[in-house]
Amino acid sequence: MELVLVVVALALSGCWAGLRLAARARREATTLRRINATLEARAEQCARELQAALAAAEGQADQIKAVHRAKTEFLASMSHELRTPLNAVIGFSDLLRMNEAQEPLSHRQHQAVEQIRAAGARLLTLVDEVLNLADIEGGRLALTVERVDPLLIAHQVCEGLRAMAEAAGVELREPSPVAGLAARADRERLRQVLTALIANAVKYNRPGGAVLIEARQSLDGVDLAVHDTGPGLPAARMNDLFQPFNRLGREASEVPGAGLGLAVARRLIEAMGGRLEAESREGEGAVFTVRLPPAVDMPRAVMASPVPRLSLPEATLLYVEDNPSNVALMRHVITALGGIRLHVAETGPEGLALARDLRPDVVILDINLPGMDGFALKARLAEEPLTRAVPVIALSANAAFSDIRRGRAAGFLEYLTKPLQIPALIEALSRALTSGVETPAPGADAA
Repeated sequence: MELVLVVVALALSGCWAGLRLAARARREATTLRRINATLEARAEQCARELQAALAAAEGQADQIKAVHRAKTEFLASMSHELRTPLNAVIGFSDLLRMNEAQEPLSHRQHQAVEQIRAAGARLLTLVDEVLNLADIEGGRLALTVERVDPLLIAHQVCEGLRAMAEAAGVELREPSPVAGLAARADRERLRQVLTALIANAVKYNRPGGAVLIEARQSLDGVDLAVHDTGPGLPAARMNDLFQPFNRLGREASEVPGAGLGLAVARRLIEAMGGRLEAESREGEGAVFTVRLPPAVDMPRAVMASPVPRLSLPEATLLYVEDNPSNVALMRHVITALGGIRLHVAETGPEGLALARDLRPDVVILDINLPGMDGFALKARLAEEPLTRAVPVIALSANAAFSDIRRGRAAGFLEYLTKPLQIPALIEALSRALTSGVETPAPGADAA
């Protein structure tokens, strides 16, 4: 009997424990369901907040893109508007300098003309730097990366800056010859970068100082180093060296600038697949090193700009331009060159009609023309049997690389930019008036 009672007791105890476990399991299940519901609610809330944050971020990104696009368009417009008056400032000052033999200037007048020319050149440099920065930031930088001879480009840059170095009392030492040196780069952009680096090395040097350019083959390609004996920079300033509009405390110095040159130079070199590095110690000068990737293609020679000839063969020139100061400048330039009969049209339709009647030997077009822009006029001239073979030169304040590439693709013999560089105009006219020269077909330079 006692055994039965023990068994019954054990059974009841087990049942009670089972009931307790079942009750506990139900409570824990209820708790888990409640926690799960809370977590699901929180997850849904987090998802809604995340979606709202993403939508807000996308809206902000769109706003930033719109602001950036507006800034870029403003900078491009500003570049165009500044280049038009600069065309007269620099063009007429160049004419006064060219005509000194026939119309001598007094010493004070000569000094004034030089100051006007120098101020115009500084303003043009600033316009170009701002436009370059806008193109880089906007992802519109056009590059033609090919095999180049960096030594040749360095020598040409040194020749162009030698007068500046002599005026500053700074010795400019060109790089020593290095056999077989070649790199991959955009020829004109590399020239632009080296010009900025060497000009800075001269400007921020000391009287009696020196600038040394060194070229060497490296394991990764080609290095071009610009050494100067200037005051150098403190270590605390090195991190700010390539920031736009940062002149590193030299805002009050006599050296003009806006603090854009180095920032643009580094971004141009990086866009070509290279690096621009700097080393400096205060009181011991600085070294800027351009590191370029190695070349793989055959080199092409680059010729330096020739000294302009002041005479051209007799010819008829049609100039289509609606700005009176630009027309006046062209009249003075053509008069100085001699032998060319100049005719002017102020609108696209007027230029087309005059070209049919005159059948000129060469046509120069502005791009932003009333009635018909320069590209449309160029296309119409190419369609007309009477004007199809006439070489056409563009002369425009639209000076972005994308504008120049579009002009070459449209078949212009040359795409010149304002402010007018008289040697470039003379070279373009000489090429256009040389027998056998054919206008490039549209798209020939588009690649």
